[in-house]
Amino acid sequence: MKTPLKNVCVNILLLTSFSLLTAQSLAADDIEHLTSSCTACHGENGVAVVKEWPSLAGQKPGYLLAQLKAFKNGSRENVLMSGLLTNFSEQDLLKIADYYASLPFEKARSASINKAGENVRANCISCHGMTGQTINDTWPNLAGQNKEYLLQQLKDFTSNKRHSIIMNVIASELDEQQMQDVAEYYEQIGTIQ
Repeated sequence: MKTPLKNVCVNILLLTSFSLLTAQSLAADDIEHLTSSCTACHGENGVAVVKEWPSLAGQKPGYLLAQLKAFKNGSRENVLMSGLLTNFSEQDLLKIADYYASLPFEKARSASINKAGENVRANCISCHGMTGQTINDTWPNLAGQNKEYLLQQLKDFTSNKRHSIIMNVIASELDEQQMQDVAEYYEQIGTIQ
């Protein structure tokens, strides 16, 4: 007996839908496994609650991938991060970067803004944008980022613990108060106005 063409099409459609749902479920399980150790510091949704750690949600994927690779190969030093990434493949790192970049990061603007930090940020806007949101995939967004984390990064660039031709120069031109002011400013401006 011949199966009507309509039944064949319906079966193919159902099989295709099931395959897509299964692939999506496996991908979700995969990313949960890959990021399971990230949530302790960077938060369940990529928003860090501990101020010394960066929020990853909504960050630029190219920047995240570059930092993950740097931690893995040791060119950016952090014992915890390097240890966690030892057994991750480049594909794993790409999945992690894309995942965190896809998460929403919304932080309201503070009622008061550090005006001294706003003036210091003039050194930052050519790369990090007027609102702390970059247009370049390899530079980080700063808007809404934790000030303690930003301050430590500026200090690390000043001491050459972190290496960037541009940032090593810019950070070394700032005194301690200016670093504190600009870090606080970027945290205060949030991502939603």
